Amino acid sequence: MMLSLRRLSFILVVVISLLPSASCTPVEEQTRVLNVGLLLGSGGLGDRSFNDSAHAGLLEAQTKYNIRFETVASGSKEANIDALRLFARSGYDLIIAVAFENLEPLKIVAAEFPGVKFAGIDFELAAPNVSSIVYREQEADFLMGALAAMLTQTKKVCVIGGTDIPAIRRIISGFTQGAAYQDPSVTVITDFAGTFADPQVGLALALKRYGEGVDVIHNAASRTGLGIIQAAQQTGKLTIGTSGDQRYLAPGNVVGNRPKRVDTAVLLLIEEVRDDKFIAGTRSLGLKENGLSLGPFDTNLVTPQMVARLDELKQKVIGGLITILAE
Repeated sequence: MMLSLRRLSFILVVVISLLPSASCTPVEEQTRVLNVGLLLGSGGLGDRSFNDSAHAGLLEAQTKYNIRFETVASGSKEANIDALRLFARSGYDLIIAVAFENLEPLKIVAAEFPGVKFAGIDFELAAPNVSSIVYREQEADFLMGALAAMLTQTKKVCVIGGTDIPAIRRIISGFTQGAAYQDPSVTVITDFAGTFADPQVGLALALKRYGEGVDVIHNAASRTGLGIIQAAQQTGKLTIGTSGDQRYLAPGNVVGNRPKRVDTAVLLLIEEVRDDKFIAGTRSLGLKENGLSLGPFDTNLVTPQMVARLDELKQKVIGGLITILAE
């Protein structure tokens, strides 16, 4: 009996010695799952615009990298601060806040948790643990202004932004310059709806402008912009936008969109944290970096000649042959 036990012990020692040691195996590294928290902007999921694009980036990262994520709807400033704090205390690997309204909440919480990685999309925040991504909206909206100038029959177009923030100022500036570049005789009216989250406000304002002779409205108002689309459908006029493809909401009235690729920014940030290459500071995405894109467009409204003109202008913008002022 004693001999058998000794033999068994010897066998176990041999087997154990042949097993790979914990220090040599990459299993732990391979199975690492990132936890990402995302604080949305006003309008929330279902805006078919900015927030939905951010969510799409999370879904793509989940498919590619098996991340876990949680989103929180935007509320009051205090509620948003609490949401960011909860993410930080819960040990999330990356905490992202989107939309300008979350600048102050992120600034406060990032200072409280210097060892946590944060990111802000669509605003600049200088902090050693914050990566900020902004967009050169004026580049793509210059093209949308040119398109509106090609589409208008009344020579009167309009751009409606959500609120008066830097990103919307850049959109308005680019759109106005693009319309003038294509056709100096076109008049551009600019408006702020005062909110990104109320379609009824967008509906009333758009109906007012359409009633004044505007026949193309550039929609830069997130969920509020759903009302602009409704107004275009009711009046038989046209609208173009700054979100994802919304043509199905009003076929024949929604010309197409110039999406701000928030999904591109979200995926980029997650990849950098995953690869231990987190970059603090501010970066700018434009046409060249695929931070902004064009279309798709309604081919019954946008002719091949118009598309060719947009492509020509796009290449000139990317190549620096056209200077576009941000404001």
